[in-house]
Amino acid sequence: MKPPTQTRPADHWAADEIVAPELVALKAWYDGARGARPMLAFAALPYLATLPGAADLALVALAEEDGSYLYLQTGEGYRRTAAVGGGGLQPRPDGRIAETRPVMCQHLDLAAAQRAPFHVSVTRWDGLKILQYDRLILPLDDGQQKGMVTHLLVGECFLRLAKDA
Repeated sequence: MKPPTQTRPADHWAADEIVAPELVALKAWYDGARGARPMLAFAALPYLATLPGAADLALVALAEEDGSYLYLQTGEGYRRTAAVGGGGLQPRPDGRIAETRPVMCQHLDLAAAQRAPFHVSVTRWDGLKILQYDRLILPLDDGQQKGMVTHLLVGECFLRLAKDA
């Protein structure tokens, strides 16, 4: 007799599951902090260093009329993952760092438009290496009834080196 198989809903995919323990803890904190609200208010966000996965976090503002995303704070782990200042994202003439990577901008756009947490497992080719990491983007609103997304809390955790040539 064949054992029964477990089935998942048709809209559930393994890639949708957060793997990194730091991001699982961050999502649990966010859900608890926002309560019944669809998003956490930016004003209610505590100091980033107190949050789970603090080294792998970034705080991004949706501050520009042109739709660009500006980094306000980044943890050391996030700076390494995003290559901030080290060959990846470079400061603008005003000293601020804007997100310019097309895929990352697309992920930020999705989180802001959906006004809901956005997660993706990312596979990136870095030379001959294939890197895998989890990305979780949590929208923060203006704290008003309108629920306008003003900031995004981003977590990225390196998972593994999938191939090393």
